[in-house]
Amino acid sequence: MKIIFIRMFSLLFFLQVIIPPASAAEQLVLPAPDVEPPIIVFDQYDVEIEAGIKTFTAAVTDNIGVANVTLYYKGATDFAFKPKNMKASPTDPNIYTTELSLDPIISDKLEIYIRADDVSGNSIFEGQKFSPLTFTIVPVATGVEVSQPVTKPPVPEEEEEGLATWQYILIGLGIAALAGGSSGGGGGGGDPPTTPTTVTITTDVPD
Repeated sequence: MKIIFIRMFSLLFFLQVIIPPASAAEQLVLPAPDVEPPIIVFDQYDVEIEAGIKTFTAAVTDNIGVANVTLYYKGATDFAFKPKNMKASPTDPNIYTTELSLDPIISDKLEIYIRADDVSGNSIFEGQKFSPLTFTIVPVATGVEVSQPVTKPPVPEEEEEGLATWQYILIGLGIAALAGGSSGGGGGGGDPPTTPTTVTITTDVPD
């Protein structure tokens, strides 16, 4: 009987010592660390972009959460990339945008790359510092065609002067004929009526 009691006491003691730590270990199991970086989707579109205000857009997602998205850019004459924060769209939290002012006079080349960080500290790049995405900046196409107005060729001065002289001669002869006809009508009532005089003018018409 004494041996049985000792064995039961030893079993209870063993259970009291072993079981609580095992339960505590189950409660202290930590989740696996987040090692998955974000995913960036960026469409480069055309390698040529027009001057002016250009909006750059990227879709960024993460299994836990995106902390920040940054666009790095530099021109042909710049020595280092400049960072610019990309903001999440108010309508779609996975869309991030930012704007750059581009002037081909200042620089006709643009190099960029995008970095995304999640809340766990994981990072990913679209393009690299030593292998960036490259664009050529071109002037804005106006689309306006300049057309020359169609005008008649100018009349030579000789023709204008000849035409004016011819007109003056006809006008002068007409006035002289009218004056000669009216001078015969001033006599007394016994004079016979004056017969109208017809004047014929022959001249060459200039070409």
